[in-house]
Amino acid sequence: MDGKILQMDGLRIVSFQRYLNHPVEKVWRAITNPEQIAKWLTVHAELDLHVDGKLAFRWENGDLVHGNFTKVDPPYELEYTWLEQSSGHSIVRWSLKEEGDGCLLHLTHTFYGPAIVPDFLAGWHVHLDVLDIVLLEQFRQFPWERAKEIREKYASHFG
Repeated sequence: MDGKILQMDGLRIVSFQRYLNHPVEKVWRAITNPEQIAKWLTVHAELDLHVDGKLAFRWENGDLVHGNFTKVDPPYELEYTWLEQSSGHSIVRWSLKEEGDGCLLHLTHTFYGPAIVPDFLAGWHVHLDVLDIVLLEQFRQFPWERAKEIREKYASHFG
C-alpha cells in the first residue's frame, strides 16, 4: 500500500504497487479518461493518447505539467514524460496486470532532476487512494486533509 523510493543508476524512483478490485479495462479508462482523471488527480487533463502524442495537466493553483506519451499499450501499459518547473524532467509509467477478479497496478515515477521526492510519494499515495474511490463510484471530494497527513508521514520517514 505504501510507496517506496528506489535508487537506480543515480535516479530516484517513486514506486507503488496496488491491488484494485476492478477489471484492468476499467482501471485503464480511469487513468486515460480526462473526466475521471479530473476527479482522482484534481487536474484538467488534455491527452492525445498515442505514442508521441502530447499531454497537459493543469491544476487550479496554476501548476502545469507537459509531456509526451512514450508508450501506449491499452489496457496494460502507459508511459509519458512529465515536465514541470519545480521538478524538471521525469517519466511516469503505469503497468496494469490482470489478477484474480481485479488488477495489479504498478506505478513508477522516475526523476532526473531536483524534485522533492517525498512530496511526490505522498501525492501519488493519496491520488491512488482516490483513484480506487473513483472506481468504486463513491467519489465525493478530494481528501485534502488526508493528503497533508500522508505528506507529514512520508516527510518524517524520508526527510
